[in-house]
Amino acid sequence: MTEREVIARRAEAPRFLYLFTALFGLAFAGVAGWMVSYIGSSAVYLYVFFVLAGLVVTGISLFYFIKGMKTPKEVAVREGEMLTFLGQTFPLKELVNVRYRLAHARGWSYRWGRLTAVRKDGRSYVAYFVADVEEAHDRLIALMREYAAKEEM
Repeated sequence: MTEREVIARRAEAPRFLYLFTALFGLAFAGVAGWMVSYIGSSAVYLYVFFVLAGLVVTGISLFYFIKGMKTPKEVAVREGEMLTFLGQTFPLKELVNVRYRLAHARGWSYRWGRLTAVRKDGRSYVAYFVADVEEAHDRLIALMREYAAKEEM
């Protein structure tokens, strides 16, 4: 039986952060829309701008929330000499590059981020909202070097 190692998992917190901001943007647009109909002042353009800003924030947040929902719970799984990354299974010896980018905002870095795996044939797979992305990157680099050394022998 082959050993199964989960290398990378989906982060849970960012999805709910984006859901919260989507609801906030929707509430902001709703209040601004109510003010346009209720107050009816000469600053209608300003209120329309606030409605549109709230809808834009809602749209962007929902986009990232859905993107996070599409990411599988287990992003990268090693089974023997095979790697399953975002549902695509291939031999570890085909892995030639792994990159990551930590999520950050206003000077703060988070432990989750984006993980990219590149195969020999040039295909790349990008996973968003990966928990402990730095550790997952380091483990995939170690496996990549291990299987590259085996191939040279």
